[in-house]
Amino acid sequence: MSHLEVELKLSAQTTAIEAVRQSLSTLSHQHTEAKKLTNIYFDTEERQLRQWDMGLRIRGCDGHYEMTIKTAGQVIGGLHQRPEYNVEIATPELDLAAFPVDIWPEGTDVQQLQSQLQILFSTNFMRETWLATFEDSEIEIVFDQGEISAGSRDLPIQEFELELKKGFVADVLNLAKKLADIDGLRLSSLSKAARGYSLMQSDKTSVQQPDDIFDYEQQPIDQALVHMQKLSQQHEAYWLADGEGAREGFDVFLRFVQAFLVHYQNSAPQFIQDIPLEQLRHDLADETRTAETFCYSSCWLKCKLAFTQWLIALKYTDIH
Repeated sequence: MSHLEVELKLSAQTTAIEAVRQSLSTLSHQHTEAKKLTNIYFDTEERQLRQWDMGLRIRGCDGHYEMTIKTAGQVIGGLHQRPEYNVEIATPELDLAAFPVDIWPEGTDVQQLQSQLQILFSTNFMRETWLATFEDSEIEIVFDQGEISAGSRDLPIQEFELELKKGFVADVLNLAKKLADIDGLRLSSLSKAARGYSLMQSDKTSVQQPDDIFDYEQQPIDQALVHMQKLSQQHEAYWLADGEGAREGFDVFLRFVQAFLVHYQNSAPQFIQDIPLEQLRHDLADETRTAETFCYSSCWLKCKLAFTQWLIALKYTDIH
């Protein structure tokens, strides 16, 4: 079975978890207690699936197993969209022949590919679920808490995911904006698989210092917004990695955002004009605020979500 997955990930600090739970409990919803999930991710030694922008895993829960492959998709400002194929299997063993033939690049020898696959890393976490009716949509919210492991290395998992089950992309964003009143959440563009791959890199690749600006006047507005989103994520990652001059670079970036908004003031939606840039620059100038405090602040999350909403509004007609 396949469907197009549309989801938004919010990395959570421990202090925010209870507040998000409280907020979700006010929605019309069905709640499912936390269950333990194990996921094993596979690829060839040459990372063939990764090169094709595919992710292959087997998930186990309560003695049931499901094999899933996600094919190339897109991430728009933290909103993930990827075609996904799921097959129930009796035992946790790969059977690539169970997937549709047409998902593979032309000329792929599926049997040979399967023989070359090996276990790369695994994720183990508890998953709590809310199936909520919000505005005109049905949205599944999950809270995952656990870890990603590759050999002797591991990374923590602590995130909420909002996935559209039925309805409108706009409502996923509106629910995220409701949760954005809570401090301690950060829009995440990395899947668990992407974080697992990063764990496997033998040397800890240093985070590159981001550019501060680009020539947005030479690009269509949607491309300029994608570029803006990437830059904001790079500045975030660079500061969280304790990059040299990161706070100052972030301030230059925010002034650039301000110039960008002035340039587009006649076409930008009202919710964009309301972004509290002055407040963000004030927070940034406060030396007592760490990268963690700033990047997980309600104010910064609202700013990023507004830009995502603007970008999505250009791509979808169902935004309201």
